Amino acid sequence: MKLHDYLTFSKSERRAIIFLLAVIVVLAIVLSGKKKESTSDIQLAETKHTTSAEIVFDEASQPFAFNPNTADSATLRAVGLSPFVSSNIVKYRRAGGRFRRPADLARIYGMDSAAFARIKPYIYIPKEDSPRPSRPSSPKNPPDVTQADSQAYQPSPYKEYMENKLPAGVFLDLNKADSADLVRIPGIGPYFASHIVSLRRQLGGYVSLSQLSDIPNLPEIGDYVYVEEGAQQRIKVNSATLRTLTRHPYIGYYRAKAIMDIRHRDGRVVSLRQLSFLDEFSDEDIQRLAPYLSFE
Repeated sequence: MKLHDYLTFSKSERRAIIFLLAVIVVLAIVLSGKKKESTSDIQLAETKHTTSAEIVFDEASQPFAFNPNTADSATLRAVGLSPFVSSNIVKYRRAGGRFRRPADLARIYGMDSAAFARIKPYIYIPKEDSPRPSRPSSPKNPPDVTQADSQAYQPSPYKEYMENKLPAGVFLDLNKADSADLVRIPGIGPYFASHIVSLRRQLGGYVSLSQLSDIPNLPEIGDYVYVEEGAQQRIKVNSATLRTLTRHPYIGYYRAKAIMDIRHRDGRVVSLRQLSFLDEFSDEDIQRLAPYLSFE
């Protein structure tokens, strides 16, 4: 048999070869797709394992010198810390905690080593907040200084912003402050200030700071405001119009209609206890409405 016979394929053999090549190409495409799918699953799994306790550090933020004992949550986020870690720092201080040295900040829950390493050169703790040296200072035994003291102080780009804000220890009466006063609270701008005033007007005055939770995404401002007791306006249940009752955030149309039905049937509403028997009023509704209703 000649060499030519080995290198020549019949028509059926050529069809078989073409079919095999097509199968190989299809298998290659399928295997490649599965590999990409597997990679995506791994990335998705890694994303799902990320917890809220892990810091989301903003690499685009340019750190600046800040005092962790006085910086508000807006300043901490501007430095590059996540809202989660910023909130933990504020809660730690509110509970009486104090940062004496930069290393103390590394122990805050959610603070990872990479984030702390980046902000450490910018932590500024005044000498009165630093621990006193156990021995007299001398050239051989210098007192502890913070890392920010050993380098040129970098002014904060938010300096002008913070100068117009309320200093620590100054409080506003939530039932008297207007929008111009409220925007001086760190983290509060015209948008939140107008919502705080609007809710106060609808309620007839605040009873507690917890009512601020009705404003979505409002930053924590408990360090700068207080509520004066007895400053709330009460609605006269037995003479108020249906519209007046409906407009109160804790009443609404259906509860207002139930009140009007009692007035038409019995002549007047005697007490909150009478309302508590109605399906429209839950125990929570009665508790929230107690400071705002008058049955004269």
